[in-house]
Amino acid sequence: MTPARPSLETLMNDPTVSYPLKAVLLVWWSRDPLDAANDAAALASVMGDRATALLEQRHGP
Repeated sequence: MTPARPSLETLMNDPTVSYPLKAVLLVWWSRDPLDAANDAAALASVMGDRATALLEQRHGP
């Protein structure tokens, strides 16, 4: 069973959610949802690649 995705209200009220993520949610909420989703996917890809590169520098491939 797939867990339910949290709502905007749930994320905004969760003290464990980072302030940078909350800021992006607030700014992007009024955007076209498809554009925001595409931007979020691009951001996730770039940051994932950066995380992988940093781990490989520290621990090898």
